[in-house]
Amino acid sequence: MYAYSKRLHVTGRNMQTNVTEPLAQEIRDDLIRLYGPLLTSRDLWKVLGYASPGAYRQARLRKRVSVPEFEIEGRSGHFALTIDVARWLAKQRMSNPQTHLPEEGEKDMT
Repeated sequence: MYAYSKRLHVTGRNMQTNVTEPLAQEIRDDLIRLYGPLLTSRDLWKVLGYASPGAYRQARLRKRVSVPEFEIEGRSGHFALTIDVARWLAKQRMSNPQTHLPEEGEKDMT
C-alpha cells in the first residue's frame, strides 16, 4: 500500500520507539496528502484496515477502535487526527521484532 524510502529493521523491543517515529512521520505525510489532518469515519475504516464500514461500526460499539476518536459540534460522524492514526499504524507495523522492510535489492514477496 505504501512505498517507504526509509529502510528500517527492528532488533529488539527497546528500539521500537526510535524506529517507529520516522515511519509514523512518513505515514502521516502520506495520509495528510490523501485525507488532510483529520480523518472522517468514512475514511477511517479503510485506513485502519476494517473490512467494511459495518465492521468499523461494530468495533466502535464494542469500544475496540485503537485510535482516539472525537465528535465535532455541528458535524456528523466521528473523527481522528491523522497523526494519531499514523502513529498507531507505525506501532502495529513495528510491533513484531522480526518484522522488517525489504533491504535494497531484496525482493518483496507480497
